[in-house]
Amino acid sequence: SPQHLGQPTTTKQYTELATTIAAKWNLTTPTAIDLLVQQFEKANDYDPEKDFFHFHHLYKSGGTSISNFMDKTVGLRKVGKYWEGILPGSYESGNFDHDEALADINKRLEEGTNREDLPYKASYAHTGLRPVYGPHRTKTAMFFQEQMPNKRLRAITMLREPTDFRASNHAMIMCGLNAEIKKFNQQRAKKGLNQVCSPKDGLNVSALVDVKTQTLINKCQSGAKANGQQKKQCQDHANGVDIFEHCRSPSHLLANHQYDKHYRSMFKGLMGRYHRGQEFGGTAYVGMSFGYERAEESKGYSVENVEEYTLQDLGGLDLTISGAGEGGPPEPDFIWFGITERMKESTILFYYYFKAKPLKKIPQHRIQDCHPTESVGWTAKHREIVKQKEPADYAVWRAANAILDVRMAKMKMEIQAQLDAGVSKEAMYYVDWDTLEAL
Repeated sequence: SPQHLGQPTTTKQYTELATTIAAKWNLTTPTAIDLLVQQFEKANDYDPEKDFFHFHHLYKSGGTSISNFMDKTVGLRKVGKYWEGILPGSYESGNFDHDEALADINKRLEEGTNREDLPYKASYAHTGLRPVYGPHRTKTAMFFQEQMPNKRLRAITMLREPTDFRASNHAMIMCGLNAEIKKFNQQRAKKGLNQVCSPKDGLNVSALVDVKTQTLINKCQSGAKANGQQKKQCQDHANGVDIFEHCRSPSHLLANHQYDKHYRSMFKGLMGRYHRGQEFGGTAYVGMSFGYERAEESKGYSVENVEEYTLQDLGGLDLTISGAGEGGPPEPDFIWFGITERMKESTILFYYYFKAKPLKKIPQHRIQDCHPTESVGWTAKHREIVKQKEPADYAVWRAANAILDVRMAKMKMEIQAQLDAGVSKEAMYYVDWDTLEAL
């Protein structure tokens, strides 16, 4: 592996780089530099024969692109409707379908494939895998362990800047504003008018919320089939409640009980907990509504503890972490994660880690014509409010960025060491030279 070629980089050099990176991301845990040095020294031990990894896709984190990206890299070739390396039951925008997976496994076993020779390398879904052990063990964990007992389970994930993460969930899932804005702009286009994407261009989100409210009221009054939630909303509206008040603007959301109900500590689903004092759980079915307890109120919480835990767990450094408690069997470790705002670096690292040939074009999904942060009117002031409300999510986010910085620097050093040792660029087929040079 590349670590052993070329001149060994000294710990002193790593420490200097780690010190700069820790300062850049305002890491306050006293162990930050030491853990970033460990990240530099960590060997990439992914083994395609032995390992099976699951991508836990949090809603609105850029995961659809990564799912498609997995198809075309670790998915190997497409046979019929499935990519051979991807376990059927994987959905780019849905929960994992255990029955579909089982049907394919059984079909292969009946055709004479040995269980240890099943071709699957990975899976993806909104469904989480962790914890694999302990009282909150997930259904998916049990399924993978039963069906692929010879595989070492590992994990990958994506995260995005916490305010943008909320803005996107708010616009696209909680309020469906993106659909309303699209309809509005389609009507403008018919009149020969340009699309408008933000309040300063004259986009009135509140007026669109009025349209949305009226559409629902009409549905209830027409006798059309309405679900329980819709009926309650119509009842509340009749009693004078502004039912979509939280959709009118970021300020309305941040002051509304809906924020506390759905948007607190949204990164709980990422690792399954924020720090060692917290119990594992909350990843199995991260519904669109999230709805976690506040990390800041958990026993043993501090920003430093969250930073440290993220550097250890998301950074794949601590292989003793277990849902069964101290000394329990280790949870699947994170061998890769990406950051939505740093997609190019994230995908370069993906090719490099998984020794995958770079794609001509990275799949870009659901990139909205109007960016939700802009169209709904999120400002720097709103971002400051989220930072104050969500110190735990921002601690995870800062630590994750620091890890990504280390991984980029480490990869560049390793590649340079290979080149210095006379290895050709062609031999390093898994390096995305074009993107790397453009960065």
